[in-house]
Amino acid sequence: MDRRTFQRGLVALGAAGGAGLALGPNTASAAPSAALRTRSLREYALPEAEQTHEPVKVPGAPLLLITQWYPSRLLKLSLDPHTEQVTGLAQFPLGDDTDLPHGLAASTRYPGRIWATLEGAHHLLLLDPAPHSLEAAPQVLRDIPLPDGGKGPHYVGEYGDLLWASLKGSNEVLAIDHRHPERHWFFEARAQPIFVGRHPVSGEFYASQDKASSLLRIPFPSGRTTQIEVPPERGATPVGVIAGLGALWVALLGTEDGGTGTFGRIDEHGRITWYRLSSPMARSAGLLHIAFDPPKSGRGPGLWLLGSSIISDGVLDVIVRVELDRSHRRIVSEEAVALPTQLSKAHRLLVTRRSVFATEMHSSTLAQLEVPQGHR
Repeated sequence: MDRRTFQRGLVALGAAGGAGLALGPNTASAAPSAALRTRSLREYALPEAEQTHEPVKVPGAPLLLITQWYPSRLLKLSLDPHTEQVTGLAQFPLGDDTDLPHGLAASTRYPGRIWATLEGAHHLLLLDPAPHSLEAAPQVLRDIPLPDGGKGPHYVGEYGDLLWASLKGSNEVLAIDHRHPERHWFFEARAQPIFVGRHPVSGEFYASQDKASSLLRIPFPSGRTTQIEVPPERGATPVGVIAGLGALWVALLGTEDGGTGTFGRIDEHGRITWYRLSSPMARSAGLLHIAFDPPKSGRGPGLWLLGSSIISDGVLDVIVRVELDRSHRRIVSEEAVALPTQLSKAHRLLVTRRSVFATEMHSSTLAQLEVPQGHR
């Protein structure tokens, strides 16, 4: 597998009050007496595909799965158990070339199994990733066709006995019982539902609608859905909706004119507190995805943000680390690192014990930023 390694020096300065620290070639010379630590950023060349999408860590195994949209493929990557560097890759067809796999999510009801979406075939799959061998083909254990004309499943997430999926093709959000698929609920959405997330306090579900620049609030199982508009002065195009740190968080991608480096925290009452990044490399980022450190990682409290050129060639593909205060309501510091391959339309983040992985949609690339344990 082709691999490129980039060493980047980071001066360990405390950036307070939301001031950012950008990683770059001249950073170290700015404060020669400060402590210096080194991070490694690697890129792995994946098989060429029209779009490279979702990564997921296989529970209990040093393996990643990644979907590639066309031709329909599932990549299986082995990791060194200590460094988490990629040591091998195998690729497998997942349905027909036009079935277009996208979303992946680890199951808790079926330990070790992975849910997947087929955006072109309009199906949800439960996969056995065959973790015992890199060369062993993943097996489809369940194949659930979307009911009642639902189309284009994008995101999938398991919440108890229900799967929640965003349906880009029919502008709906679907909740379906994976044990008894005849039990299901559709929620009409605006164009286009992308992510679905459950608030960890209220239990309500929210879906981002990127083309409508609004959030769909779903008080399942009772109550009526409502729309929450993104204030235009904050930005546009909500995409990632991710639960973490006792709240639900949303990232704003921006427009063809650029991004605003803005993300928001949704409280249990549906109120949104907005945050604007201020470091030079992040303040105009188009934010696509959010991720949080795994439990007992020794990091935090904080979150990772992915800036992407997917909507505008005028913004950076960049990974941003944001540290928050103890209330999780104020930015204490920012650190940003640009991906070596720009205009790659960075797509998804995956945070593991020692690394932050990012898929690069249009360059068929996986980036790995090594993060030592105890990083703050």
